[in-house]
Amino acid sequence: MPTVGPAAAHEIDALAGLMREVIEPLAYYNATARRAEIAKYQPAVLRAMMAEDPQSVLVARDADGLTGFCVSAYDDATIYLHWFGVAPRARGHALGSGIIAALGATLPSRGAHKVWCDTRTDNKESIAVLERAGFRRLATLANHWHNQDYFLWEWCGPAAQAHTANARIATG
Repeated sequence: MPTVGPAAAHEIDALAGLMREVIEPLAYYNATARRAEIAKYQPAVLRAMMAEDPQSVLVARDADGLTGFCVSAYDDATIYLHWFGVAPRARGHALGSGIIAALGATLPSRGAHKVWCDTRTDNKESIAVLERAGFRRLATLANHWHNQDYFLWEWCGPAAQAHTANARIATG
């Protein structure tokens, strides 16, 4: 069973390769978007993200190496989920859900109450993972990044969920 945790410095080159392996064939994104996203997550960028926030780059590992990843960033008491993905060899075993759960577990130590992200409107696999994890679809962004349509999502961590429940009780 894979374990999920912060990436180690010696894993960054392999992580950049895994991100390329996951992103490059995604037909949901046009060629311009795929090139731009791969260019954003080169080893130097991932190392800088980790130096600023060690929990911003999570990886899943098994005995054979990296099986998945989650790249996020702290953003004014929220966490923006840039990317998560699972290696083709590890798909179909709920690893995506495990990676998202591991991200959710970082919220308290990062001083955040919510995760937010976007997906392409036709990315059925990511949509299914986000819905199973309890994310709520907020909006559709038509003709947005790279002239494509996206859904905007949020997941409120336990502290935010408790705050919302208490607000409902207080207002009757």
